[in-house]
Amino acid sequence: MLIGFSLQKKIFTVYLPAMLKRYFLSNLMIMVFLNLLVKPVWIFLIDRNVQLLVGHADYGLYSALMSMSIIFSILLDFGITNYNNRHIAGDSTRIEFSLPNMMVAKLAFSLIYFGVLFLVAYFIHYEAKALHVLFLLGCVQFLNSFLQFLRSNVSANHDFVMDSLLSVIDKVVMILSCGLMLTLSRWRSLFTIEWYLYAQIGAYLFAVLIALGIIIRRYSRIHFRYVSIRGTSNFIVESAPYALLILLMGIYMRSDSLLLERLVGAQSGSVYAEAYRILDALNMIGFLLAGILLPMFTRMISRLGDPSSLVRSSTNIVFSMSLAVLAHSWFYASDIMNLLDHQADKDLPQIYQLVIASFPAYCIMYIYSTLLTANGNIRLLIRMALLGSLLSIGLNLWLIPSFQARGAAVSALIVQYTMAAISLYYCIRYFHLGIDAMRMLKFIGLFLVLAFCNAALHRYGIPLLYSMMLNVPVYLSYVYAIRLWDWRDISAYIKQFKSTESR
Repeated sequence: MLIGFSLQKKIFTVYLPAMLKRYFLSNLMIMVFLNLLVKPVWIFLIDRNVQLLVGHADYGLYSALMSMSIIFSILLDFGITNYNNRHIAGDSTRIEFSLPNMMVAKLAFSLIYFGVLFLVAYFIHYEAKALHVLFLLGCVQFLNSFLQFLRSNVSANHDFVMDSLLSVIDKVVMILSCGLMLTLSRWRSLFTIEWYLYAQIGAYLFAVLIALGIIIRRYSRIHFRYVSIRGTSNFIVESAPYALLILLMGIYMRSDSLLLERLVGAQSGSVYAEAYRILDALNMIGFLLAGILLPMFTRMISRLGDPSSLVRSSTNIVFSMSLAVLAHSWFYASDIMNLLDHQADKDLPQIYQLVIASFPAYCIMYIYSTLLTANGNIRLLIRMALLGSLLSIGLNLWLIPSFQARGAAVSALIVQYTMAAISLYYCIRYFHLGIDAMRMLKFIGLFLVLAFCNAALHRYGIPLLYSMMLNVPVYLSYVYAIRLWDWRDISAYIKQFKSTESR
């Protein structure tokens, strides 16, 4: 009996964390690789050209309304996606009953969402064109929310490769459709922001149909005979705390664009969106990372495993990458912004420096707040998000009238590092992670080395593309030299993945 208990303890405290650690590393690499293929094309060739083509006024309005549509998008989901990820990860057999009930609930929530969206737009006096753009953005958010929900069923079943493919399929379709419209002169001359939204709606609809097909083929058919008012209402009640959490997170992450447009105009909002574009794309990788980590953390915690090894590995990889991005972007801000817009606003590089400086904080949040979510600390996360919302609104109302886009960037910087520090504190407290001074010195040393290299490259006039290429070997050499990355873990996982694929 003692031998059996010892073996069981070893499985859940040693073998399971090691297996999930390797699982995380390989799927993270696949996810990052796919996004590095797609996201730069989307940023530099599509979204950038749309902004330049339609002008700052239309794009600034679009950016503000998009933020508004995202803030209230929780009404489309009501926390169902996060709840479903944890719910199915704990027991994959629940999908047959929960899937149809949650689908019906999401369709009902969409009616509430559109009602609230237009009610708020009416009270802040948006005109007819803005309402039309808002309706299209609402459709985009509805389809995006539905896709995220369907993907939560895929990731909860630990089918991370398919989840990674679903994470980029909508962007691929958008690139193809928008690229055609922006290339052909006859269509380019007629292109409007509404066309951009029609392309997004079509792309998301295509991705939703693909995701439905995968779920039906791999996991469960959708039997609507299982739908019941009681079952649906139970899911709504149980997911309500997640809904409040996501609403508050939407406020402190997205209220800046909306307040910019309302307080100082669409022009300033468009400039801020231009500076924010790269951070937005980088954060998509963090969002995908959280989607992978949530079911892993949930399964480890539910089986009494120790998540510290997985937390350490993910932090070493993702946080070090964020420091590398910051070190390069700080010195090459003008080159990056001029690449996006040859007639960029003179304040744009400084705004971009402030915006990208918050990227390491986002990475910390994506790891440690996900760990708190998996542990069920929803009340704590709600209190944190409430603090973040109040802090964000207060700082933006104070800084935007005087400093415009720069004020919004400073506000975001303060809020994100505050939230990251609080998340880190509570994870250390609840999971006894400990503070490794040597590891902190490694991160500081990494940033200083890369900052020095980029300062020298910029001083001697090395072009942007070459500087990026030179950063890669310096970064990889350093993280392996100080053992922030361990090639044995990564190579072992690649071999495991290849052997699984060959079978």
